[in-house]
Amino acid sequence: MNLRFTLLSFSLLCASLLLSAQEPVPRDTFDIARHTMQFPHPNKQWDFKISAGLSMVKPPKDLLENAIQAPLVNIHMIFGLPWNLSLESELTTIVVSNQLTLGPRYSYLYKNLGVKAGWDIAFVYGQLKQAGFDNSFQAWIHYPNLSVGYKLKKISFTLKGELVVVTKAITKTGENEVDRSKNFVNGGTLALYIEQRIHKEKVFVIGIKDSYEKVYWPTWMLFTTFNRYYHIPELSFSWIL
Repeated sequence: MNLRFTLLSFSLLCASLLLSAQEPVPRDTFDIARHTMQFPHPNKQWDFKISAGLSMVKPPKDLLENAIQAPLVNIHMIFGLPWNLSLESELTTIVVSNQLTLGPRYSYLYKNLGVKAGWDIAFVYGQLKQAGFDNSFQAWIHYPNLSVGYKLKKISFTLKGELVVVTKAITKTGENEVDRSKNFVNGGTLALYIEQRIHKEKVFVIGIKDSYEKVYWPTWMLFTTFNRYYHIPELSFSWIL
């Protein structure tokens, strides 16, 4: 009786293993392009994506003693439009300095290679009324930009370049106000973004950026008198929500 029961149990176990082996394993259809913020690709029409993260910036040595050194909080948003267009917006803040950008993008993807061109308009506002300062500033900045990227299944690499053109800047210290309305090229930026799948459809973004500018917007309230360009390195981390 025990032998029959053992043979029957063994037969049922083998049958269940054979049936489970014949069942198709779900195919991983994940494509990094559908879940990225920086990689150039046509976004799904009317789709909305958002990421949040921090940026660590090393200020110029001339400002290092006075500059407020703290991570910049960054929120990036993308809204998909027809005809390979999208609208992107970004809020970057360190409390005493804030920048809000908004601009269109056109993206083109051929196999694993993507290209994206855009033009952002930014409003910058900041004030510092502590530690002996009584300064504030406002500015309008244009960022024409171009991105080129390459993707694999679960990771992508994007190189992005920007030109920084200041169209209006108002700085104020105490009762003294300086209004500079003449357009001038403030410099440019070059950044590399790596977007990696971490878990299921969640993607993590690492960015390495170099800003080559005369005046870096988070430090405008410090009123530097040096008329030269600085290399300002930046390391950023963000999570696509």
